[in-house]
Amino acid sequence: IGSRSQTSRTYLEKEFENFENCSVDDLIKHALKSLAASLAGDSELDTKNASISIVGADHTFTVIEGADLQKYLDAVTVEGDQEMEQEAELETPDL
Repeated sequence: IGSRSQTSRTYLEKEFENFENCSVDDLIKHALKSLAASLAGDSELDTKNASISIVGADHTFTVIEGADLQKYLDAVTVEGDQEMEQEAELETPDL
């Protein structure tokens, strides 16, 4: 993860109790969110600087990159936009 890994670790520590009930797709999204949290400045997570690998007892080793990864990046972006809209609604006082 690199020198800014503390932000990613903090995200994972905050969310890890939810992982047991997550689908593989949701776990991939969590991984991408944690990686995005560690990026410096105005850098963005994209298919050129990220890939995801999956391995498990009931799953063969799989690498997700390129167009397959882009679908997950798009989903994380949409989720992030929705969360920001909800936060803005909570912060906006009723007039």
